[in-house]
Amino acid sequence: MTLQSNASLLGFSLAALSLVFTAHAQTASGESVRQIPVKKLFPYYDLYLGLPPQDRDGFYLEYLIQSSATNVRPRMVYALGSVRTPIQIDSKGKILTMPDMAMLRQGKVEVPASAPSGRIVLNLEPVVPLSRTIPANAVSNSVTDYAKAIGRAGPLALAIPKLTGIGFKGVPAGQAVFADGRKVSLPVEGGIPVFRPSQSTMRGAISLEFPSVPSQAEFAR
Repeated sequence: MTLQSNASLLGFSLAALSLVFTAHAQTASGESVRQIPVKKLFPYYDLYLGLPPQDRDGFYLEYLIQSSATNVRPRMVYALGSVRTPIQIDSKGKILTMPDMAMLRQGKVEVPASAPSGRIVLNLEPVVPLSRTIPANAVSNSVTDYAKAIGRAGPLALAIPKLTGIGFKGVPAGQAVFADGRKVSLPVEGGIPVFRPSQSTMRGAISLEFPSVPSQAEFAR
């Protein structure tokens, strides 16, 4: 699977999802809406929430809505029984109101029948503190947590890319620093320095140093 700059794992068309919008309803104002089970709109999120907190603090899943209409975000609502909860979406299309496990299991998402077509994109983001000097164990934690998540995914693991390192955007180079004072240059791939904890030359590193603060950390194969 091709990874985009934000390690996009999955993209699919809302138009394609129309096949599963089999339930139709009306709001209190009489507006026609389409419904989809929450779990179908947030693939893998139930698996993520099912991980022990200490095994998922190194990464998070980010879901973005991309509409075919310029600068138009579909109005979306969580529906669980008679309770309706608006879904907050920021200016970039990122979904800010994430569902809990109960909503994933039983809830639905309502979208106006007149909403423009589009797609939802899932980004996998590492949790790495950005500075000129970064503890190596903070970076390793993201890679380790991701590997644990893949191990728990069962058959789904075949569809998920294997990511073994973290790339740092916005800097031309970086170094791994060891307890004895040695410094080893990070390999640069596609113009981005990458740290792989399991790489033989990087094992035992205690920190990473950069000429300036990286603008972004992202998973790398």
